[in-house]
Amino acid sequence: MHELNDTILVQKIRDGNQKAFREIYDRYHVQMYYVAKRYVKRPCIAEDAVQDIFVKLWTKRDQLDETKSIKGFLFTMLRNHVMNMLRDRKDEIVSVSEVNEKWLPRQNLTEDDVLYKEYHEILKQGINELSDRKRQVFELRTLSGHSNAEVAKILKINIRTVKTHYYNSSKFMRAYLKNRAGIMGVLFVMSSLIISFL
Repeated sequence: MHELNDTILVQKIRDGNQKAFREIYDRYHVQMYYVAKRYVKRPCIAEDAVQDIFVKLWTKRDQLDETKSIKGFLFTMLRNHVMNMLRDRKDEIVSVSEVNEKWLPRQNLTEDDVLYKEYHEILKQGINELSDRKRQVFELRTLSGHSNAEVAKILKINIRTVKTHYYNSSKFMRAYLKNRAGIMGVLFVMSSLIISFL
């Protein structure tokens, strides 16, 4: 299963293949844990959040679309889960050092589509500020779901160059969204950009 790409694994998961599900879990659960842990005070809460997402993935496997990024699907669910936790359990979740009351979501969650559009516009603006090569690497890695090796092959550049561009562009985008959209912008990064915090 290790050599299979996400698209094939999603097809297998839809058919109920538990080995494919385990492979997706192995690929992304650590990254998801570290993302969740940035917003919770206790590691066990972050672990529970990630487990909840993978339970949902399995139960909703018949809804998976292999033409879309499984990473995007996972992190969108994680974003929604954390948003609910922010709303319901602020005392256990919010990091005081990074979030103050004015940043906490006041909108009803039924307005999520509106928020998504707003942050998507901010996201596009940030991506447009990247240099051409960094933008190419960033989009191939985060929006298309390619690995470093795949990006290097597509762009015909060294894999170390890919890693450097990805690190620098990810760092820039985290700061860009945090400065312009606060905590909710960073949550958007979690679900849509899948920036690695490892």
